[in-house]
Amino acid sequence: MRLGAWVGAVTLAVAPLAALADESTDWLVKLSDAARTASYQGIIVYRGSDILETFRVAHRNQNGTELERVQSLNGEPRDILKENDRVICLLPRDRRVSINRPTPKGLFPALSPERLKQIAAVYEFDDLGSARVAGRNCHGIAITPRDQFRYGYEIWADTQTAVPLKVNLIGRDGTMMEQMMFTEVDFPASIPDTAFEMPKPDGDRIERVMRDPASVPSPPVAPPTPETVAWDVDHLPPGFHVTLRELRTLPNNAGTVEHLLISDGLSAISIFSAHRTSQAKPLNGVSQIGAVNAYGRMVGSFHITVVGEAPPETVKMIGDGLKPVQAADKSPADGAKPQTP
Repeated sequence: MRLGAWVGAVTLAVAPLAALADESTDWLVKLSDAARTASYQGIIVYRGSDILETFRVAHRNQNGTELERVQSLNGEPRDILKENDRVICLLPRDRRVSINRPTPKGLFPALSPERLKQIAAVYEFDDLGSARVAGRNCHGIAITPRDQFRYGYEIWADTQTAVPLKVNLIGRDGTMMEQMMFTEVDFPASIPDTAFEMPKPDGDRIERVMRDPASVPSPPVAPPTPETVAWDVDHLPPGFHVTLRELRTLPNNAGTVEHLLISDGLSAISIFSAHRTSQAKPLNGVSQIGAVNAYGRMVGSFHITVVGEAPPETVKMIGDGLKPVQAADKSPADGAKPQTP
């Protein structure tokens, strides 16, 4: 779930609707920037479904380097360090990481005026007024979807620093599905390097490069291999775009998975495609864990999984709309393994 909040010093209740929309987008850019440029540390509580977890967070942006460390304080031990786009995760010794114990994402996605135009096409903004979060004065905004294909957000930011302090993920029936909130927070002038020093790992160390899932430009289609196939993803819900295509090698060279990421500027949904082996037990149909819905189906010899924080009908629509791209000299992929070009 994306976290964010609202900063405001003026009364918006009597403002014209157009002015309110303009003011809202200005504040969204401000809090998005503050989440990345400010120094802050504190305790975040995550609530979702039957899960309650607590994390210690330290964030610093100094000399062009953004550092963020997230440490779990209960449940499964995790220690995550982000340095710009580089992420290092220390995982438990037994190599198990539960899918239903999410790690906090960034407080709010990076926003620009161009991206806000994309968001405003599928979401509308409403003032939520003032509230106190972690002993700080905050102002809130509701980001409500214009259709049934996505969830909404209620976000609050500190009125002095514009740093997001609380976010609720709102279902289509108006109920809160997830919440991430600071219960303690302070804004020191500087945070020492020791706050970002990770211990020697006892378990697995996983390092990967993070990409912004809400980037608008669509990358080129990767050429198919014997274990992958290019997919037609033109039939997407309004506002969603392909923002990432990559190939991932499974552990122990067990095969290759093609990963596509689609986003509407706020919500992100992943599509995974892999050649099915006889040992595999793929997901068929819709499955839900909290706000995360997944949908799986077979297309010929390939298994497709669509997963993300979106309504079940959305992931099913995306999965059912995927079709293999066929070259002029190739036979259909159904029941056949793609050939190397």
